[in-house]
Amino acid sequence: LTTVPPLRSKSKVFAIEITCSCLLLTGFGISYMAMQTQDLEAKPFTMPAVTLDHRSHIAIDGEEAEHFLHNLVTTDIAGLPNEEWRAGALLTAQGKVLFAFLIARSATGFVVDVAAQDAAEFAKRLKFFRLRAKVAIADPMPVSVAVVWQDAKPEGQFFRDSRFIGLDVWRGIETGSSRAQEDAWTALRIAYGVAEPHVDYAYSDVFPHDVNLDQIGGLSFSKGCYVGQEVVSRMHHRGTARWRLMAATGTDLIEKSEVIADGKTAGALGSVARDAALALVRLDRIKSALDRGAEVLAGGKAIELSFPLGVQYSWPQASETEA
Repeated sequence: LTTVPPLRSKSKVFAIEITCSCLLLTGFGISYMAMQTQDLEAKPFTMPAVTLDHRSHIAIDGEEAEHFLHNLVTTDIAGLPNEEWRAGALLTAQGKVLFAFLIARSATGFVVDVAAQDAAEFAKRLKFFRLRAKVAIADPMPVSVAVVWQDAKPEGQFFRDSRFIGLDVWRGIETGSSRAQEDAWTALRIAYGVAEPHVDYAYSDVFPHDVNLDQIGGLSFSKGCYVGQEVVSRMHHRGTARWRLMAATGTDLIEKSEVIADGKTAGALGSVARDAALALVRLDRIKSALDRGAEVLAGGKAIELSFPLGVQYSWPQASETEA
């Protein structure tokens, strides 16, 4: 669905041209609209919608709910505006991602959107940290989430998904409307570097920077302490994040395929949408291999890598690249 060509810039990416075929709902069927090369400002994806099953919502209410969450998770809860879903994570003491989620304000507090398979354990962990705080944490409620990406906010109770830089993406509760193929949503996530746990990374294996939480508004460096904050802050200010998400293109891509750069393991593929995949890779090893003219492989086949739309990171400097 989405082809992202390799970067030609030697440093920071300001615009990435992409060619895509976007799914448009037409009644109960699906039609395709071919879109020509666009840049980031042109918002290349328009109008598709998809339903995400296997999600759960957890309501968190009470007079101390904001204070409790603000001092626990990576998100700037105090600065969270109304009608916006914002990314976040609960970290281990060592600064690695233990749970990832989206969070929004509700009429009575907050609601967390999390993968259904994580919901019960996440709610249990929140209750563990609650202690005597005046916070009510509801049991998880299974939901089907409708996601629409378009210029205008859809009718109904849709909140903006702020993870997509420069693109209006809206999330709400599914009410039985027609569905596009989930490949369209996966292709969008790949293009913008928005990872999902389990398919793109494993819990307790990655730092927030590795999976772009610092890029998509899910990591605050201005608030006080939260679990794992010291490690994350040190990594941020020293610029020591070596693992990053990149968009991969190739043929016969398979999830979990190992990425090899000049004979060295350099990461793995995650989400796949036809000829595109989200890759979590060591930037220094990829850069070193490309500088030597070596191929980058996934599943034994050559791939091309480029930076996702809107991210602020780029190739490491020569002094940071593996010899």
